[in-house]
Amino acid sequence: MAKIMVTGATGLLGRTVAKQLELTGHEVVATGFSRASERVHRLDLTAPLDVAAFIAREQPQVIVHCAAERRPDVSEQNPQAALALNLSASQALAQAAKANHAWLIYISTDYVFDGTQPKYAEDAATHPVNFYGESKRKGEEIVLNTSPDFAVLRLPILYGQVEKLSESAVLVLIQQLMDQRTQGIDDWAVRSPTSTADIANAIDKLIALHLQPLHLQGSTLQGIYHFSAAETMTKYQMLLTLGEILQLSTAHLTPEPTPTDSAKRPRDCTLSCGRLAALGIRSDIHFATGAHQALTQSSGALAALGLTL
Repeated sequence: MAKIMVTGATGLLGRTVAKQLELTGHEVVATGFSRASERVHRLDLTAPLDVAAFIAREQPQVIVHCAAERRPDVSEQNPQAALALNLSASQALAQAAKANHAWLIYISTDYVFDGTQPKYAEDAATHPVNFYGESKRKGEEIVLNTSPDFAVLRLPILYGQVEKLSESAVLVLIQQLMDQRTQGIDDWAVRSPTSTADIANAIDKLIALHLQPLHLQGSTLQGIYHFSAAETMTKYQMLLTLGEILQLSTAHLTPEPTPTDSAKRPRDCTLSCGRLAALGIRSDIHFATGAHQALTQSSGALAALGLTL
């Protein structure tokens, strides 16, 4: 078992990762900022000296960097804030991790690709079409340039247990189910909605392999990895499934065959996950099953909207 630091541990992915690693028996050092608590250390990742001092004091063996500005529209509107978290904070973490001999996993995105030539292998050329994707690509470069021994884990759109629906770009769509006015829903961009529980399990397995003696690992764990559910869906198709789960009508929704978002999105960034598959790490949760599980665990968020399962 190891001492593992998780950034963004109050967020959608970080919460689930921290919980999974604790269940495995690791000592988890959870960090957050705006929602820090007794169990979550308050750490401003945009303050490099604070980051360096914290890691030097805690001495984690592994750092899972989940904290990020993940909203493309917000990144477009406030690029400096996005760069502070997605680039500068990642640089500070990488430098402190290297100085203290910790292994860093940097969480990145399928949006580093332009969506024109799926499926994308780990070594495919990146070409982001929006500022969010560009900021995450720069973060990847900073991390791997600091140490080629570090790992980058690219993920697609996420859903999981939420405190409020807006935490997930998938589950927030439920608000459109409840708004019974006729509305067009994006049926253009193809996504791969992936469960945070599934991802946390994959990260847990990846760390377990990293912690093995070198002669058991088979190969050094470093560089770029992809993890994604196998199903591909548009937002319209996701809403049809969510409507079935919640027994809400989707008759007021119409498929919109052209882009609807303010920040430009790629058409289809489906990831090929060959490197993790070769290690025996694969996604095995279907969207209908995973979304039902996530909503069952998010009863408080549903109750706030007058919904139950």
